[in-house]
Amino acid sequence: MENLSLDTMIFNNSVHNYLRAFVFIISVYLIIKVFDKFLMEKLNIFIDKFSHSFAEMIKKLIKKRLYPLLYFLTIYIAFNQLRTIALLDNLINAVLMILSVVFTILIIQDIITYLLNKHWEKKQRSSEQEKILNITLIMIKAIIWVIAFLFILDNLNIEITGLLTGLGIGGIAIAFAAQNILNDLFNYFTIYFDKPFDVGDYIMISDYRGTIEHIGIKTTRLRSISGEELIISNTDLVNSRINNLKRMQRRRINFSFGVEYGTPLEKLKQIPGIIEEIIKAEENTEFDRAHFAEYGEFSLIFQVVFFVKSREYRVYMDIHQNINYKMNEKFKELGINFAFPTQTIHLDGGGKNNDNSKL
Repeated sequence: MENLSLDTMIFNNSVHNYLRAFVFIISVYLIIKVFDKFLMEKLNIFIDKFSHSFAEMIKKLIKKRLYPLLYFLTIYIAFNQLRTIALLDNLINAVLMILSVVFTILIIQDIITYLLNKHWEKKQRSSEQEKILNITLIMIKAIIWVIAFLFILDNLNIEITGLLTGLGIGGIAIAFAAQNILNDLFNYFTIYFDKPFDVGDYIMISDYRGTIEHIGIKTTRLRSISGEELIISNTDLVNSRINNLKRMQRRRINFSFGVEYGTPLEKLKQIPGIIEEIIKAEENTEFDRAHFAEYGEFSLIFQVVFFVKSREYRVYMDIHQNINYKMNEKFKELGINFAFPTQTIHLDGGGKNNDNSKL
């Protein structure tokens, strides 16, 4: 029997080529085992100091995803050093390529899932958040796997131009057919991530106002002050001006009142100071200004601006009511009369006897 040498050819490959491929596979295997036994735990302990969940995620990725991927890539590289029949070569290359892509996608998918879960953990978890998390993950996974599928087909030298064209035409047709639904769905994501309002917020939109009770995939439901339920599409909400009254830190109050034209100038000059003193005496208020603003049709008009340091409407009304009571009391004490609509008619009698009648 002829002695084997490194140059001996077996199935179109020398013994040297087989040994080189075998040594490469064994070397990578040993490196992985050494890393797993001596370095993996130290790496895990180091990462765990900063984040336990991140350390667990890294450990899972390395053991369940990265190790198999490295084994496949090692076999793939080693096999490419050998010469085999074309059919077997194409088959093995295709299988190893597909497995490598699948495990790469699984790694990307696990990382995205971890990041989204960490983002949601910072917020108050609810059934609504769980639902949007699941929808988001499904959409992201679907997009990733479609891209991976097209990548595999392209690497298998399968013509995908027609497939892409068909998918594009089909996608356009579906998009047109479900345009309103898709608009509401995407606006649902806009509402959720941008957070213009949350469940429990009191908002005002156009002529409608109410408390948010439910944020759905297609519509959002409000409970109005009078008790009825308002159902508004998410698209209409996103495209409208929204006043979120619950997030108001303080209320700005601008009101006017009028006093009679016959009020003496000295008393007119006292009025801004009186108003300022009354407002500052109330708790949770911040005085801004009070001015004799204009000569009205029936009265001398004063304009007042102040802030209530609360977003609660009831608190604002209680404070404003107290201010009105005190204004009424102080003005009566000083003999200042609030104006009401009056009209003075001058009658010309054509001589000395001119009557001025005040109605």
